[in-house]
Amino acid sequence: MVNTIKIECDFMYLNEYINTERRNKYAAAKIKDKLTNMVAWQCKDRLIVKPKGKVDMIFKWHVKGRHDSDNIAFAKKFVLDGMVQAGLLENDNPKCVRHLADYIYRDLRKPQVDYVDVFWEEAKDE
Repeated sequence: MVNTIKIECDFMYLNEYINTERRNKYAAAKIKDKLTNMVAWQCKDRLIVKPKGKVDMIFKWHVKGRHDSDNIAFAKKFVLDGMVQAGLLENDNPKCVRHLADYIYRDLRKPQVDYVDVFWEEAKDE
């Protein structure tokens, strides 16, 4: 069974996060906490069945900017940590999360807030 959640958030991408961290490590930590909490709140707000085993996940990023793909995919750190914080995932280590895939859609005419659709299903034994 495939589960899905739409998370709306103006994520901070890798280059911006690194620049913030270089200026002030406490400011970067505050940003990480804010984004992780925002994802956790959205996960708790939905009725989602918690997986029993390992999961395979697909992230479909819908962004309005022209960031590099690797900078965008970095934001999955906030998504996975938020899902763990919300109790949706037991952990985000390899014992609980097997495969991660990213698809990036750039649309300059879309709504104001970036969002990611996260799909996951319990992994079949290899």
